[in-house]
Amino acid sequence: MARREDAHGPLINKALRNRRPGLVVDNTAVSGDQTPDLLARVDYDVVQRPHADWVFVLIGTNDAAAHKLVPLAQFRVNLEQIVARIVAVYSADRVVLITPPPVNERLQRHRSNARIQQYGQVLSKVAAAYDARVLDLYHLFMVTPNLEATVDGGLHDGLHFGKFGYGILADAMLRLMDGATN
Repeated sequence: MARREDAHGPLINKALRNRRPGLVVDNTAVSGDQTPDLLARVDYDVVQRPHADWVFVLIGTNDAAAHKLVPLAQFRVNLEQIVARIVAVYSADRVVLITPPPVNERLQRHRSNARIQQYGQVLSKVAAAYDARVLDLYHLFMVTPNLEATVDGGLHDGLHFGKFGYGILADAMLRLMDGATN
């Protein structure tokens, strides 16, 4: 959510505003975050911010990385604490946990889609336990005609997706928000 590529701000912000001019986006994402990092800053960067209509949390990709692995059980505990703090302030039906997206395994040495799926499954269970919503980005990317193109951003590392992937994410976020308000 913090990835900039060639944009002056996070690409997701640009993708959302291109689709919905006037949309106010307060993006506090930090590149490279894992659940321990988000847990340490969730109060300041999410809970204590000016109140938002929606809270979207994309986390887990770095937790699942072999070279900096947060064990699945610890990921769950961290995520439960993060979500508990958020839903103490926000209505759970306006909190959306986004599953980690798949990677191009041909290019990505530190992450496998099998492990990423496991983290996404835990994320979905935590969301259900707190009555939060889930946006299944893993599935949305996997059903695209060309996963390699979807996850191909400026770094060409099979991990950091670019404009096309952020377009898919922005469209899904807006559909979810529109569906909840109708």
